Amino acid sequence: MSKQDSPLDEFSEITPYENYITAIRDKVTKKKYAGQLEMFLNPNYDWEKSQQKRKLLPEKKFAILVNNFVELIRKDPNAGKNKIKRYVMTLKQQIDDKKLNPNTSRNRLKPIKTLLRANEIDFSWYLIDRMMPKETKSEDRAYTRTEIQKMIVHCEDITDKMIIVGFSSGGFRLEAWDYFTWSDVVVFKNDDGTYKGGALRVYHGDAEEYWTHITPEFCNLMDIYKVYWKSKFFAEPLPSDPLLAQERLPYPARLKHGGVSRRVKKIVEHLGLRNNMIPGKKRYEVQLDHGFRKYFNTMLRRAKVNFADKEDMMGHKVALESSYERYEEEDFERFSEYQKAIPFLTISDDERMRLENEQLKQEKSELQKVKDDNAKIMDWIARQENKKTSDAVLPNN
Repeated sequence: MSKQDSPLDEFSEITPYENYITAIRDKVTKKKYAGQLEMFLNPNYDWEKSQQKRKLLPEKKFAILVNNFVELIRKDPNAGKNKIKRYVMTLKQQIDDKKLNPNTSRNRLKPIKTLLRANEIDFSWYLIDRMMPKETKSEDRAYTRTEIQKMIVHCEDITDKMIIVGFSSGGFRLEAWDYFTWSDVVVFKNDDGTYKGGALRVYHGDAEEYWTHITPEFCNLMDIYKVYWKSKFFAEPLPSDPLLAQERLPYPARLKHGGVSRRVKKIVEHLGLRNNMIPGKKRYEVQLDHGFRKYFNTMLRRAKVNFADKEDMMGHKVALESSYERYEEEDFERFSEYQKAIPFLTISDDERMRLENEQLKQEKSELQKVKDDNAKIMDWIARQENKKTSDAVLPNN
C-alpha cells in the first residue's frame, strides 16, 4: 500500500492549533477570536491600520503562530508569560491614547485563555488580570422609543421592520440572527385568538443557547412577513428555514448578521443618529446594534422585572442551574415577568394604547368578579342569618 493510500495514523500528534479550533464551536466567535489572537501573536501586526481594512492572516500562517507560541510557553513558561505581559502593556497604551475602551480590553485576553485551556496548559492569570485596567461605566446610551419609531417610519420594507422590532422586542445580540429559524419561535395567544406574546430561542444548538421573549407587536409583524414570504417563495416557511431571508435570491437563504447590520446602519445614518461621536472617544453616542439591547435592558428595569429573570432573558448566566424548557407555554415561567415590560417594549403608540386598554378592561373585569363574589358571599351570610332568626321564632311542638 502506497503512503498516499495508507489510512491516517490514529496515533499522530494533534497540533495546538487543532486543539484550539476544536474548542470553539461557534463560527462567529472563531472568526472574532482569530482577529484578536493575531494581534497578540503576530510580531508584525499593524496597530495603526483600520480594523475594517485589515485582513486576517492565511490559516496556514496563523496556525504556525499558534503552534509556535504553545511550544514556547511549554518549554519556557516565563517567556510565554512575559509575552502576554508585553501585550497587556500595549493594550494599556492604546487605552491611554484613547484608541481602546477599557471594557473592551479584557475581551482581548479571552482567545489567549481559550488557547491555553484547549491545550491543557496550567497558567496563573492572577498577576496579569491585576495589570488590566478597571472597567469603566459605559458612556454610550440606548436608543429611545422615539428614535426607534422614526426608524420604523424610514424602513424600506417588511424585512427592515422585522429587524428593528425584533431587536428591541427580544434584546438579543447581533450574531443571533445567524441562528434563528422558524422553529425557534413559540407564540402565545389569548382566548380570542389575539397574540399576548411569545418566546424566542437564541443561539439554537450552541452552548450559549437560551430563551428570551417577544411582544405581540412582533408576533403580528411575523404574520405580515409570512405573507410576504409566501408571495416571494410560493410556500409557507418551513420550521428549518431561516427567520430572515435575503431579498435578492429566489430561494430562502439566510440574511446573516452582516446584512442585518448594514440595513440598520443605512436607517440610522439616514436619521442622523451616527453623526456625532462621544467627545474624546472613537465611539458613537449609541452603538449601532447594541443600542437595541440596551433599550431592552432599560425597559425591563423600568417595568421592575425581576433581576434574575431579566438577566436570564438577556443570556447572562446568573445561576448554575440549567434550564430544560420544552415547547409548551406553561414551561416558560419568565413570561409573566416579561409581560410587565410589554407596554414599555411596544414601539407603536397605537399598539401600546390598545394593550393598555385591554389591560384596563381586564383589571375592570377582575374587579367586577371580585365584587360579584363578595356580593354572593354577603347574600349567603344574609340568608344564613335570616334562617337562624326564623328558626329562633318557631314555636316548640
